[in-house]
Amino acid sequence: AYPIRISVKEGTDMTSLAPIFELTPGATISPASGSVQDFTTPVRYTVTSEDKAWHRVYAITAREQKASNIPTTYHFEKVRIMQNVWQEFYEEQDSGNELTWASGNKGFKWAMSGAATEDYPTTQIDNGKTGKCVKLETRLTGDLGNMVGMPIAAGNLFIGSFDMLNAITNPLSATRFGTPFYNKPLRLTGYYKYKAGEQFYENGEYTSRKDIFNIYAIFYDGVKYDSAGKGTDVTLDGNLPNQNYEHPSMVALALVSNPQETDGDEWKFFDIPFDYQRYGKKIDEARLTKGEYKISIIFASSKDGATFEGAPGSTLLIDEVELIYE
Repeated sequence: AYPIRISVKEGTDMTSLAPIFELTPGATISPASGSVQDFTTPVRYTVTSEDKAWHRVYAITAREQKASNIPTTYHFEKVRIMQNVWQEFYEEQDSGNELTWASGNKGFKWAMSGAATEDYPTTQIDNGKTGKCVKLETRLTGDLGNMVGMPIAAGNLFIGSFDMLNAITNPLSATRFGTPFYNKPLRLTGYYKYKAGEQFYENGEYTSRKDIFNIYAIFYDGVKYDSAGKGTDVTLDGNLPNQNYEHPSMVALALVSNPQETDGDEWKFFDIPFDYQRYGKKIDEARLTKGEYKISIIFASSKDGATFEGAPGSTLLIDEVELIYE
């Protein structure tokens, strides 16, 4: 069974959860979407295609996200092997809180099913600043990627989730950013190395443009209230950079300014403040305590990789990152 982990708020009754699933047209799921299940142990769901020729079993585990912060120091020493090939990074705290990083590796597997672990866009390598580190590399996606207009895959790593259902039809919305955060973030620090790939690929051809990476973090209002006081969940996605990081829910942005290639073997230190002036928002302390604000940290080997522009071979190494908060 294909494992999926979901987080629910602290205090949620795990014996009667009723998850709702979005399926491709005509597909069916058993047990039914919206049916009440006991999640004190993993629940197995079977999805069957419309023509009944294809099915997959998902084992879904639910765990309570304690009302305390996710880990805020990131060493990139721990990975799980997913689908027997690609790596998923995670961080653990002594308190038992865990953060699982998301990436587009799942989408790359669809395009390049024969690729070896080390040939994925997001992998772990030795020779980090300390111990191991994360390596993000922009990769070509082969014939299948070209066929669907997605000729490259930037290496990316972010706090949030990757929505495979949207990966083909609406790739910018497949990267879903954010998890609840209970304090005011101040700065993001860490180390990087970067080398741009030799030839920049855009609009079906190679051009003389120079590739560059992106490192940023966002803090935003994760609940939108209507005039009647009813709240709905807000999740920002990969469209954000193309919108110059403007969105009605944004509260603060930390962005590496003047990103440049690094020399030789040098690790470059970054220390980026969260800019609260830009959006002119005040944090509501009561809502902060309830976990209604979300945070995400995003790393990408090609800044415009989400729109399939970038240089194959562009490589960003990241290590020893810390989120500093009030």
